[in-house]
Amino acid sequence: MITLSIAGLLIAFVLLAMLLLSLNLYSSWSWPVKAGAIILVSLFYLVSYFSFPPLLGWPTKDNNIPERFRLIAAHVQEPDKIAGTDGAIYLWVTDMTSGKNSKVPRAYQLPFNNTLHKKVVEAKTKLNKKLPQLGEITESDNPVAEVKDNTQGGQASINIEFFDMPDPLFPEK
Repeated sequence: MITLSIAGLLIAFVLLAMLLLSLNLYSSWSWPVKAGAIILVSLFYLVSYFSFPPLLGWPTKDNNIPERFRLIAAHVQEPDKIAGTDGAIYLWVTDMTSGKNSKVPRAYQLPFNNTLHKKVVEAKTKLNKKLPQLGEITESDNPVAEVKDNTQGGQASINIEFFDMPDPLFPEK
C-alpha cells in the first residue's frame, strides 16, 4: 500500500523529470545550460535517494547511542562467510540519560562482536521473561563493539552493560 508521502514524492519526481524534459526539448537555451540542468537534477535525485532511509526508520550507524537507555528490543545478525556479510547487532532503545523515560524509541546498528553478542542475547532472554533491561555505555580499553567515529576518523570502543531495571517507586497513599 502506497502512503500519501511516498505517492507525493513519486509525483514530485515525475513532474521534475517532465519539467527537465520540456526545458531540454522546447527552450532555446544553449546546450551547456541544458546539460548543467540534467546534471543538477541527477545529483538531486541521488541526494534525495540517500536521504530517505533515515527518515523511513532505518537503524542509524551513528555512535550517538545514549549513555543510559532502556532496551526495547534487540536483533543479532551473525556474520555469514558464505554470503560475505559482516553481521550486525540492532538495538531499539529509548533514551534515559535525563532520568525521564523517553517515549520515542530509536534504532541503532552496531558492528557484530562476540562479546556484545553474548550480552545482547542475555538481555533479550530477560526481556522475553518480562524483565525490563537498562543499558549503560562506558568507555573501555577492552573493546566490546567498535563504532566508527566520523568526526575524528578513528575508532572508538564502547562497552555496553545491561542491568535489570529497578521497580518504579510509587508514592505512598
